[in-house]
Amino acid sequence: MEASWSVTISFSLYTLAIVLVGLWASKIASRSSKDYLIAGKGLGAWVSAVSASASSESGWVTLGLVGEAFTVGLGAIWVIPGCMMGYLFNWFFLARRIQKYSSENDVLTVPDIIASRFPDRANTLRMISVVVIAIMMTTYVSAQLNAAGKAFSAVFGTTYMFSVLVGAFIVLAYTISGGFRAVAWTDLVQGLLMVTALVFLPIIVIVKLGGFGPMFAKLAALDAESGTALLMTAAGGKIGLFGLGFIIGQLGIGFGYPGQPHVLIRFMAARDQQSLKKGAAIAITWGTLVFTGAVFLGLACRALFVSLPDAEQALPIISIQLLPGVFAGMMLAAVLAAICSTADSQLIVASSAISHDVYVRKRGQDLPPRHAVTIDRLWVAIIGLLAVILALTENRVIFSFVLYAWAGLGAAFGPIFILSFLWKKATSEGAIAGAVVGFLTVVVWRNVPALKAMVYELVPGFIFALVVNYIVSLVYWGRKQGR
Repeated sequence: MEASWSVTISFSLYTLAIVLVGLWASKIASRSSKDYLIAGKGLGAWVSAVSASASSESGWVTLGLVGEAFTVGLGAIWVIPGCMMGYLFNWFFLARRIQKYSSENDVLTVPDIIASRFPDRANTLRMISVVVIAIMMTTYVSAQLNAAGKAFSAVFGTTYMFSVLVGAFIVLAYTISGGFRAVAWTDLVQGLLMVTALVFLPIIVIVKLGGFGPMFAKLAALDAESGTALLMTAAGGKIGLFGLGFIIGQLGIGFGYPGQPHVLIRFMAARDQQSLKKGAAIAITWGTLVFTGAVFLGLACRALFVSLPDAEQALPIISIQLLPGVFAGMMLAAVLAAICSTADSQLIVASSAISHDVYVRKRGQDLPPRHAVTIDRLWVAIIGLLAVILALTENRVIFSFVLYAWAGLGAAFGPIFILSFLWKKATSEGAIAGAVVGFLTVVVWRNVPALKAMVYELVPGFIFALVVNYIVSLVYWGRKQGR
């Protein structure tokens, strides 16, 4: 399948626009690391809300979640309440606390916050944070480039390798030049484009099918033809404890939100409390529309196509087949938007963990601003290159690969942020134990087939980390109080 000239032109114009935004932002980003890494802590309500949401819902939604719904049917619907619970917790319990703490203290990164919350073991916690972020964020960015490879090859007929390299070039071009300010502003545009695509495209496909009734009738007929209860069941065709594990795993995706550095940094960069208060309503509305749209688009595409060589290419394929060239180009741009809005944020977070939390702190706080920014940009390029190499090694299932990185970050950092901001007895020893246990649980669980088949690795990783953090903190808090 080859894209028409109108698809190519509209997509190219969008790509040019976001690169130009990055170049514009680079004039301000060069002033200091504070500007480059956190946009001078001046994000308003719309930019904070939409960029935070878009950065967490990457190609795993526009390609991965659509593909998941295409594959497992109604079982994918559990992702919606699971993720929205994560949104609600972040925006109503963490966002304003993190913004207030960030504005009152000299913190620019997530390791900065964790270290400053527990100054007695600051260096240990900072290094643990840097290692986890560097590993999982590089994995996460490679998954976005994997998504770019699938999207471009599906529409333009290019090779997977070439498509990955094009996606990497686009993201790195404006991220290296403009830093977090470029990331935040381009994510606003990209987030609005994502929600537009995932609201209107499902409607178009469902109308073509004749409505919800015919769509569900077709899915039921596919189940009958295959002799399996898959598409029209709530547990993705699984039964018994495996079915329960499937549902818990889908709902458990929400556990990851309090521990995602690329989301939390938006709260740190918000201008004030009022911006976050308004941003909560914007973010929750955006998330509800995007998740619901992605699931129903996947269901509708399964009813229409019956099968595809790669379910995660459903959105770009349906766009080309059903929409006029210009609008199809916009839908492809929405896929790129989802990829860019996450990859750019993760590049900034991963590189800052090394440049700011290791290099700058080792050299001292008196580095000339332009020197510090140059180091920040260098590490964005290095992390980007590592992610490209990882993406080129294998054409993976985006949904699964993203959720692995999501789990590692969520289990390591989520319990730390929850307990340190909502519980006065949290200690550094608890934070260290919880982070190590959470991260290792995710890695082990993911790589043991029997455990992986039971439930999504984030669920045990998060629970074990939270419990260990709580128990160890109680023990050491009592000792520190002389009890």
